[in-house]
Amino acid sequence: MKPSAPAPRSFSSAGRVSRRTLVGGAVVAAALVVTVVAAEHLGPDEEADALAAARHVLAAATSHRGEESGGCPTLTGLVRSGRLEVDARTDDAWGGRFRIICEASAIEVRSPGRDGRAGTADDLRVEGHPRGG
Repeated sequence: MKPSAPAPRSFSSAGRVSRRTLVGGAVVAAALVVTVVAAEHLGPDEEADALAAARHVLAAATSHRGEESGGCPTLTGLVRSGRLEVDARTDDAWGGRFRIICEASAIEVRSPGRDGRAGTADDLRVEGHPRGG
């Protein structure tokens, strides 16, 4: 009796993933790493753009707060009311979304900054005061 040939070796634990699939996945993973590294090394121009965008959101929120007695506006509410353009930038230079924080006498626009965590030293923060407030 002739011994049977061993099963072909596979790169996956289940034996169902081809080499081409694994190489494709590795290329995608490498591209993601390059994107993350590039985002961490933004220059002052990108940071200045994010600051300008935060000031734009702050102006819209201040306008809303000064003209209406309602609660704190949201980004979506500002767009719906026409105070903020649909295509207005609503994130910081690292992809963190702006948040509008309202206090009795001040409005802040914040984002998590470089580290992506809110409440740390690198947060982007712009403050304003509503009219009459």
